[in-house]
Amino acid sequence: MRGRTSLYTVALYAVSAVETLICTGLALYPLHQLGILGQLSHFKGLIQLYSLSLSNLDIWLLSILKNACILILIHVHGTRPGQEEEEISAMYKKVRRGIRGTCITAQLLLLGKATVIAINAPDNLVPIFMNAASSGKPFVGLVMMFSALFCCLLCSFLEGMTAVQSVRRMQTLSKEAREANNEDVTAPLLPSYDQEEKGKPHKEKAVKKGLSASAAGGNKNNATISELLLLSRPDAVFNCIALTAGCVAALCTALVPYYTGLVIDFASIEPDRSKFVSTCLILVLVAALGGIFTGIRGCLFSFSMNRLNVRLRKGLFHSLVQMEMAFFDTNKVGDISSRLSSDTTAVSDQISLNINVMMRSITQALLVIVFMLAASWRLTTITFVLIPLVMTVSSVYGKYYQKLSKELRTELAEANAVAEEVLSAMSTVKAHAAQDSSEAAYHTKLESYSKVMIKQVLAYCLFAVINTFLPNALSAAVLFYGGTFVLEGKMSPGSLVSFMLYQQSLSSAFQAMADVYSALTAAVGAADKVMELIKRKPEVSQGGSLIPSSLTGRIEFQNVVFNYPSRPEAPVIQGLSLIVNPGEVVALVGPSGGGKSSIVRLIERFYLPTSGQVLLDERDIGMYKNKWLRQQVALVSQEPVLCARSVRRNIIYGLEAEDGVEPPSNEEIEEAARQANAHDFIMGFPDGYETNCWEKGTQLSGGQKQRIAIARALVRKPRVLLLDEATSALDADSEAVVQEALDRIMANRTTLVIAHRLSTVQHADKIIVIAKGVVQEVGNHEGLLAAGGMYATLVKRQLQRSGSTMSFSNPSTGLEASGSSILGPRGGSRFTSQASLLNGAEQVD
Repeated sequence: MRGRTSLYTVALYAVSAVETLICTGLALYPLHQLGILGQLSHFKGLIQLYSLSLSNLDIWLLSILKNACILILIHVHGTRPGQEEEEISAMYKKVRRGIRGTCITAQLLLLGKATVIAINAPDNLVPIFMNAASSGKPFVGLVMMFSALFCCLLCSFLEGMTAVQSVRRMQTLSKEAREANNEDVTAPLLPSYDQEEKGKPHKEKAVKKGLSASAAGGNKNNATISELLLLSRPDAVFNCIALTAGCVAALCTALVPYYTGLVIDFASIEPDRSKFVSTCLILVLVAALGGIFTGIRGCLFSFSMNRLNVRLRKGLFHSLVQMEMAFFDTNKVGDISSRLSSDTTAVSDQISLNINVMMRSITQALLVIVFMLAASWRLTTITFVLIPLVMTVSSVYGKYYQKLSKELRTELAEANAVAEEVLSAMSTVKAHAAQDSSEAAYHTKLESYSKVMIKQVLAYCLFAVINTFLPNALSAAVLFYGGTFVLEGKMSPGSLVSFMLYQQSLSSAFQAMADVYSALTAAVGAADKVMELIKRKPEVSQGGSLIPSSLTGRIEFQNVVFNYPSRPEAPVIQGLSLIVNPGEVVALVGPSGGGKSSIVRLIERFYLPTSGQVLLDERDIGMYKNKWLRQQVALVSQEPVLCARSVRRNIIYGLEAEDGVEPPSNEEIEEAARQANAHDFIMGFPDGYETNCWEKGTQLSGGQKQRIAIARALVRKPRVLLLDEATSALDADSEAVVQEALDRIMANRTTLVIAHRLSTVQHADKIIVIAKGVVQEVGNHEGLLAAGGMYATLVKRQLQRSGSTMSFSNPSTGLEASGSSILGPRGGSRFTSQASLLNGAEQVD
């Protein structure tokens, strides 16, 4: 049943194409031998124009459909809202009378989509068709199901089924299709107009059901082909010109078989040298024009493709840099890089290139169909027998190909992530001799990628075999029947040759459209993830609009609860409250995993607290404008990241003209470097401040990178300074230089220090011990030692591990130390003890 419903949809496309073809060619000859019963909404305006005079309707249509009167059955849902019920009822009665007259007088009955509707109409119009068919007239159906269409075509050309049997078959299929869609099979598909109001609730219910389904799937943000086409909207001018050129090129291509047939006829059946020569010249001219306009079309579409690629990358990168930190916690860099590089290229290439091919193929197909109908409508009908089948194969293959395309890109992204991880940490890989295991991990991902690729190749091979066989079989059938017509004198040899060329051209057009459809489905697979990222809104907003004239730097946490979005089951901060007063130096110490670095990230607004508030100068930190906040709150981390640019540009990173602010002057940059003890070694470089730091600052030592990072913080003249293990990764000499710079810059600034070294924290104005996400102790170095709590225990462990000879007496803890180097005055040397303040856990915060 599901398969028949799919075929139902496929045939609908074929019928719509024929409707469009019929309705676009207003014409040259009156029709009175062809009866058309259709739900064609295009004809509705024509009927109204002729005042519903159905018995004497004189509509001019395509020249290839000669000598017939036309009749249209209008479906109730095609009427405009607001029409009076009496008017609609009168229209329906006239249509019924026209049906009886046309079915009796027409020589060929062409049944459109209205056939199924009419069969289930209240007045049961089936006997009308049966009576008309009893005269033995050809009976061709264009209905909404492939099975019914196939039966009608057999009836007309192979006489394997009578028209009456065909109509009954259509009734059965209609009922089956409606049962598959869970519709009431006892209700007519075309309700009488006095029942229209009764049908509204059912329709509204269906609409609501569709909206619910849409809402359920709306969160997927899947990119559709229509969304992809919208991406080309900025290049509409170029695409329109290219489309026009493509139409002209398609017309020239369609004219070539026509003139080829004339050349054959003028050289054989009706020998005429002058006409023969002139036709050959016209043929050459048409071919030349087709080539010129084809080149114009291809050039403009390629230009549009390049512009789209750049625009897509810009949009994706803009979206990525706006994402919150939690996004990068849950997405690998390799996956993101794959979206930004390969996926954007695939999407732009497929859109522009395949729009080019699709427009050309559609235009070519429509023009070719017109010429084919002009040559022989009988052979044209045979040609269209396989169209629904080809479309069904393409549809099934397209869905499967799209699924494999998504799997393929996922596997490739995972392989890229492994390669990215290994290549970015090559020193660690070599240090641990992990080359073999790294290769094995990469090979495993490539094997998974290869398996999906093989599936995709096999699917394409099967599709190519079927898609190649069907057109060839169709050509053989057309040649057989066409040869019969030539022998009977119904066609000239030139016309048959022209038709065969048209048939080949049509097959090529449909083949191209099938290939394009497959390529577009692959583009949808790539675009799903790209569009998902472009449309995604950051969960952490870019802040408010507040820019105060001054900032004291007071920080307050009010009962803050926080857990990382990637680990919602593991709470990090649980009801934490603390205050950092303006100009105060506060040290955060405690076991790893206790929440110290998370406090810094909340102040930087990388994440939002689950509950509670983070205040800056007694205002919620989210009220401040984000760009201004980043200048007032500066962070120096344990491993600063430098970009592949000059030292000068690394120092003013985020303060360049492109960032919408006035860049610092050279004097301000050099002054910040002097305060950070970086000016001297920078001037020692051959290019000074213009020296390239290379990627991640690989050409600089750890101490040099740290001092440049401090200069980067100072050039912003921040009121709040955050130091997250700023010296823990340095050797003793580098630490001494960096610490000297830090001592200088902490003056008159609110400073929050996270450190594991006693030398860094002991002279802080306030020490806050953080463990398990809450404040355990608050005080200064001497007071906390005297209290004998967690801080005193951590200091004791540090001294024991460092083998220090310090001695002092603390009755409550039994802790003894001697010497005064660690307890020196604030601003003095803080580097006597290099041991780390012992962590209570192995997990890194």
